[in-house]
Amino acid sequence: MNDLKNLEPANVFRYFKEISDIPRGSGNTDGMTEYLIEFATSHNFDAVADEVGNVIIYKDASEGYEESPVTILQGHVDMVCAKTAESTHNFLTDPLDLKVEGDDLYAEGTTLGGDDGIACAYMLAILDDDSLAHPPLECVFTVDEEIGLKGAAHLNTEEMLQGKRMINIDSETEGVLTAGCAGGIRVDSVLPTKRATIRGVPVLVEISGLKSGHSGDAIAKGRINANKLLGRYLYALDRKVAYSLSDVSGGDKDNAIPALAKAHIIIDEDDLANVKKFTRDFTADVKKEYAGTDDELKILLDTGHAHKVTVMDQDSQERVITFLNLIPNGALHMSAISPGLPQTSTNVGIMRTGNEQFVATSLVRSSLTSEKTAVVNKIRLLTEFLDGQILLKDEYPAWEFNENSALRDVMQKTYADMFGKEAKVEVIHGGLECGIFYGKIEGLDAVSFGPDIRDIHTPNEKLSISSAKRTWEYLLKVLEALK
Repeated sequence: MNDLKNLEPANVFRYFKEISDIPRGSGNTDGMTEYLIEFATSHNFDAVADEVGNVIIYKDASEGYEESPVTILQGHVDMVCAKTAESTHNFLTDPLDLKVEGDDLYAEGTTLGGDDGIACAYMLAILDDDSLAHPPLECVFTVDEEIGLKGAAHLNTEEMLQGKRMINIDSETEGVLTAGCAGGIRVDSVLPTKRATIRGVPVLVEISGLKSGHSGDAIAKGRINANKLLGRYLYALDRKVAYSLSDVSGGDKDNAIPALAKAHIIIDEDDLANVKKFTRDFTADVKKEYAGTDDELKILLDTGHAHKVTVMDQDSQERVITFLNLIPNGALHMSAISPGLPQTSTNVGIMRTGNEQFVATSLVRSSLTSEKTAVVNKIRLLTEFLDGQILLKDEYPAWEFNENSALRDVMQKTYADMFGKEAKVEVIHGGLECGIFYGKIEGLDAVSFGPDIRDIHTPNEKLSISSAKRTWEYLLKVLEALK
């Protein structure tokens, strides 16, 4: 069944379909901004869009809630754009191809954008229904969350918002109330490279088939980082076969564990058989090491005919391979206070080679500013030792746990009343826009929640339809309780 018209709640899934027809990858959200302003105008709501595309739609309190404190509902409009190798989808122009299978809603061959399209659909459905009981609402739709929480960072909360309590709808596990998150910073390591021209057989080395995942949610699950594995492969190959490195590339998002990495190397034709054997043996060894996490690992070779090509000179090649092997990556310090939760991590999410430089982007996360700084300094030391430099960008603060949250108390009680069990309260390692708002709005009381969404940021992303319905009903009861 692929007809969303048969899904409940009907209005939520109607709006989910409408926004899924609008290309809304990070950095390409103008269409969503226009759609939201048109929605507000057609429904006679006051609304404002700022210069980067954030939209706030204001709705008056329902009858009996006029004196209730303003509540902020918040989610982001942008989505991570990832697709299968076979997909021909164009994220700049094409609507998502939504499918329903059992209890799952997914998009054929691509990410679904349930993160965070479900928040947008919930807010639009609430705005569209005058029968609901709720306090005054400020519905905040932010842009470019997935590339550094940029929309939230830009938003002028002092002039545009009055609310001191905020429900963020950007969590992916039903029954969990998120009450804190790590801060983060993006680090670009830039290494200089020089090039030379040689003659030889070009070989494309491609690592694929990896599990991947969100670098906040999955960083401690022991999954392979394709960029790091490529560095390991290139170092080990250099001990067996002489080759020259032309370029490397891997990853598309710094907040996703890279699932694909490539290198172009140049070898002598006589060495091709040895490279193939080495690759088979290396792949078999790594698959044993990561059995149960990355069983589908593939390292494929594609060879061409001998000709002249440009490659890195020997110093540049050694510099890049050394960097990829020594750059910190993964969960670096687990929390002793919250067992199973990383306290500090880093993800080498993107790498690219230009004519004169190699650039790798790491996303460093930590609940503690001091540890975040220490990891940045490690990356700085390595990069500068290799004659490079680092660039810091998109830093965002941690959202600290509030022991005395009145909003969380209401949401916990409502959950227990509805479902006969306690909601789980947790602090997460991923970055949430709540941290940005927490730093901007003095005294903000915030909670994040959401329905079950699996494998976000991957083409396997799936939204549980039944969970979306239960979470919707829960949200309405929470708003009703916020007098």
